[in-house]
Amino acid sequence: MPTREELSAFYDSIATPRESDGWFGSTQHIDKSFGRVRFILEHIEPGMSVLEAGCADGGVSQHVVEAVGADGFVCLIDISPAFVEKASEFVTDKFPYHDVLCQIADAAEYGTKRRFDVIVVMEILEHVPDPRKLVANLFGLLRKNAGKLLITVPFEVEDQLGEHIHEFSELDVMNIVGDATGLHVSTRTEGQTIFAVVDKEKVVPYVP
Repeated sequence: MPTREELSAFYDSIATPRESDGWFGSTQHIDKSFGRVRFILEHIEPGMSVLEAGCADGGVSQHVVEAVGADGFVCLIDISPAFVEKASEFVTDKFPYHDVLCQIADAAEYGTKRRFDVIVVMEILEHVPDPRKLVANLFGLLRKNAGKLLITVPFEVEDQLGEHIHEFSELDVMNIVGDATGLHVSTRTEGQTIFAVVDKEKVVPYVP
């Protein structure tokens, strides 16, 4: 399995592609019609506190920041310093009066005294050595008796860049997230995306 340093260096290289690489290394073109963005925005309201793990260069983050509004708070983390720098510049330029914090961090180890209404984990689990550890850590950052964990994972997608450590089915995602949180996981698969939600307000135990 890759080390944290190796993952950081790899995603730094993706964040700054060379012209000869022949691919588009940015997510900043993503708009609200994008299926995963629509999924996330269904659960976010003005004034909320939201953490996005694996923010890349801010393509999804921009819509999260807009959705919580000037009274909300958004924390963006990524293991890649290059991605965090790009996300910070992009999002704060678009929303200079919104409360946004951008940090270099490993989502599996990230800690803060702040607690969140929503935590977004979009297209991350397939990239990390220990998905259960990451989910368990982030789940602990939700509010004590409330909050939602929103997860998306690619399904039967060709990994052209060799980024993916794991391949998951919908059942795999249900088991990993259920094991990590101890709660029921609502899942569905649409096209090439698996969507999963854990809602702390609906205290339904996970049953393998």
